[in-house]
Amino acid sequence: MRRGPADLLIEPLRRRLARLRPPRPLRFGRLLFHPLDLLVVPTARWRPGQPVIPRTALTPLAEHVRMTMGAAGAAIEKELAGRTTDDGELISELGRSLWPGAGAILADTAAPRTWTTTRLGHRNYRRLAGVVASLLAEAAIVDTLRAEAATGLLQPDPEVINGILRRMSRADDAALPMMIALLLDGVSDAAALLPSRPTRHEASAMQASIAEASDLLLWHLDREEGAETRVAAGTLADASAAVKRIAALLQQLDAVNVDPKRRDRLRAVRQRLDADCKARFVSGLQDELLSPLQHVGVPPEPARIPAIESAARGLRRLAVEGRAVGSGATYRLLLDKAATVIKSAAMRDRLAAVDQLRLVEILIGSDAALALLEQQR
Repeated sequence: MRRGPADLLIEPLRRRLARLRPPRPLRFGRLLFHPLDLLVVPTARWRPGQPVIPRTALTPLAEHVRMTMGAAGAAIEKELAGRTTDDGELISELGRSLWPGAGAILADTAAPRTWTTTRLGHRNYRRLAGVVASLLAEAAIVDTLRAEAATGLLQPDPEVINGILRRMSRADDAALPMMIALLLDGVSDAAALLPSRPTRHEASAMQASIAEASDLLLWHLDREEGAETRVAAGTLADASAAVKRIAALLQQLDAVNVDPKRRDRLRAVRQRLDADCKARFVSGLQDELLSPLQHVGVPPEPARIPAIESAARGLRRLAVEGRAVGSGATYRLLLDKAATVIKSAAMRDRLAAVDQLRLVEILIGSDAALALLEQQR
């Protein structure tokens, strides 16, 4: 069977979906380092002084914190039994009580015996533990900022962000670019990252830290399956949220960078994001809307129509975000074709008139639904 352009878009996406990791059991260490996940890299890539955390350091640091906490650590571990990394509310609830105390422990204790298993050396323990301690001390506030930003209803308070950055600068200069990367990745309004009245030294240090944070974020986006995994994972609504976040991140990175090489990398990431968004859209259109429509019974099963409507809404939202990244012509064409299928005589035998009208309205708007209503009268 001859393959069309849609197949060429979908097949790479389906291969990536097949390789995605399922939700993982939520352990103490995963909870502890959840807010710093962006900063963790393979140890082979880590070098002293880089704004990242080597992966082999995680287990000894987490075990050290858990053992030092004693009964409190055991109680948290008990709460995690049977839970997974998909339990976002639990992560925030327990994490906000764990992270500040864990930061205090790492800021004021010697290296545990198990640190030798990292082969990173005792000198690097103090550096890494200090950086992690500074970041965890602010993790609860950053988690709240991220949660507020995710709703799209609340703008971050510049004074809160400036306060975080001032405390980071005083506590550990090495942690400043790491915190900026976390804020850029999860919180809108990059302009608020800069202190409102920086001294010459502060401005210079801030620009250097922003450059380091940008390189780290671009490394993540440049990696194979960096942005692609975020777009491919989850529902169509999840995909549209991911596209919106990545597009906002690219916009922020573009705003804070003047280096031509970084601008070229940003342009390349944006082009890949555009292609991945289209691939996810075509996949959702075929697998979650058109194929289920072809298998709707007469009369349709009660649960079928709400699921199809949900897919239609997800496609419309993804099209909105996709247009902001690239050309909107592809999405309009595909949505029009989907609406044509729904309006066809074959669908009139499968769908109630009200269901046809509602799906057409979701996909291409109320004017098209009104025109269909006039035809049905």
